[in-house]
Formats: sequence, structure tokens, C-alpha cells
Amino acid sequence: MADLLFYTLASYGLCYILMEAKILNFIRVKIVKIKFFEELLNCSLCTGFWTGLIIGTYASSYNNILFALYSSSSCYLIYLVNSILLNKVYPIEKEK
Repeated sequence: MADLLFYTLASYGLCYILMEAKILNFIRVKIVKIKFFEELLNCSLCTGFWTGLIIGTYASSYNNILFALYSSSSCYLIYLVNSILLNKVYPIEKEK
């Protein structure tokens, strides 16, 4: 159970780094010019699947595809909760 939690957090961390981290802005700006990568990096469900597939292939003892699907759903849910909490703490002002 502890290893599943560890791999879940690792998958979400990788997903968040690829989608949001400032350290990868210079790469992300160049990559999102390709429509596939633009859509991929704007979707936590999609990015979570691929990060789960990578982590499932190299690090975990789980079935690769099942872990990728699990990672996709958990990354989406964690990202959704994170976005909701951030909007509560730092509300976006609506233009009048």
C-alpha cells in the first residue's frame, strides 16, 4: 500500500512538473507549438496517463496499462482539488 501511494505521488509530481513548473517553461514554450503537445500539456488526465505509463514501466511492479489508467484518474483528481483550493486562496478577479 505504501508503494502505491509513493508511485501515485511520484506520478502526480511528474505530471505537475510537466504541466506547470517554471523550471520547464523554456522547453514547454517551444513544445506547445505542436498541437499534440499543447493539448497533452493542458490536460492532467492525458499527462497523468503518460507519466503513469512511464513510472509503471520503469519503477512499479504493477501492470503498466492498469497503473497508467490509475495514474490518469488520480492525477486528474489531485489536480482538480489543487485547482479548486488555489482558486479559493487566490481568487481570479472577474472583469466588469
